[in-house]
Amino acid sequence: MLYAIIATDVENSLEKRLSVRPAHLERLNTLKDAGRLVLAGPHPAVESNDPGAAGFS
Repeated sequence: MLYAIIATDVENSLEKRLSVRPAHLERLNTLKDAGRLVLAGPHPAVESNDPGAAGFS
């Protein structure tokens, strides 16, 4: 079964997200190598390549 995990970001979370990004990417690579990852990436809050102040969900 396929599923997506989508969460709403809290205000001022960029620093925290950037601090855990290396571990997050390592986990994604582990899942990919195991054949368990179909797709990963950001979910812009608005339809745009650069959501600017709207941010990501």
